[in-house]
Amino acid sequence: MFTGSLSILRREAADAAATAGCRVDGGVTKDTTLLVVGDQDLRKLAGHEKSKKHVKAEQLIGHGQPIRIIGEGDFMRIVSRSDASNKATK
Repeated sequence: MFTGSLSILRREAADAAATAGCRVDGGVTKDTTLLVVGDQDLRKLAGHEKSKKHVKAEQLIGHGQPIRIIGEGDFMRIVSRSDASNKATK
């Protein structure tokens, strides 16, 4: 799941996630395990509102759901490592 402004198109981010073995959904649910927040939005959070997806993910975390919230930069590092790993095994 993605929220906020990303440096790449959502479709490209979703494709990268799928290549890394993730399923990308349109909204935050009890089945969500990872929320990627645009890095620009993470910097704005001090005193500013979070997206509805971000707030919902935090509420679900508060109720015991195992959701990780990461920035776009961390996501890109994870999927680039996964992509490199996939190429190495081919």
